[in-house]
Amino acid sequence: MAAEVSRAESASPACSMSSLPLAALNVRVRRRLSLFLNVRTQVAADWTALAEEMGFEYLEIRHLETHADPTGKLLDDWQGRPGASVGRLLELLTKLGREDVLVELGPGIEEDCQKYILKQQQEESEKPLQVPAVDSSDPRTPERGGITMLDDPLGAAGWWWLSLMITCKARNVTSRLSLRSASLQVPIRSD
Repeated sequence: MAAEVSRAESASPACSMSSLPLAALNVRVRRRLSLFLNVRTQVAADWTALAEEMGFEYLEIRHLETHADPTGKLLDDWQGRPGASVGRLLELLTKLGREDVLVELGPGIEEDCQKYILKQQQEESEKPLQVPAVDSSDPRTPERGGITMLDDPLGAAGWWWLSLMITCKARNVTSRLSLRSASLQVPIRSD
């Protein structure tokens, strides 16, 4: 039973890291990764093998060799390509048999990813609510006032709730005015 719990716990960070961009990895982890991969050895896969697995071509790899830190430059260049993520990097290192790197850097990578996730959550919670402008002349979706589902952050239920709250507030204001006018007993003239 304890083994099942530990497997579930160890799988959850990997799942959460799979879609994180490489920007989640801080300088400390990148430098340590470079220490492992910049050394060209015949015993273990180095940065060139990683570059090939990432889809870099021969001339691109030759260009990376001119840099003082080819692994760091490789990560920077790969970061802009589709499919580049922390999870994919870990998969490639596993495929290349670099468990030594994973064991050594695993805790640092997990820590960086957790910090990145927390920072993203904090930034998301601090964003003000943005309600899209309604353009009734927009032909895309006239029944929705020109707002497509992709542009609609609230969704149908959110818009229903917002309109309900506005209606309730308007009724509340109207009922207060009617009570006030009734208590003042102001005659209404009909000329």
